[in-house]
Amino acid sequence: MTGGEPFRALARGDGDGLLHHLLVDQAIKVAIVLVALLVLALGMRLIWKKAGRAGPPRCDDR
Repeated sequence: MTGGEPFRALARGDGDGLLHHLLVDQAIKVAIVLVALLVLALGMRLIWKKAGRAGPPRCDDR
């Protein structure tokens, strides 16, 4: 898919195709951002626990 296809579709009067293309493009971008935020949150949680900031260690071996 080339960069000029949406503009050619608009020139042909195929507005529905252009709208679909733009909506799919936006949905893909939103999904990428959400996945990146989830990975970031999981990574920060792992680092926080490994750094010992998750609270005092529990001693259940009494």
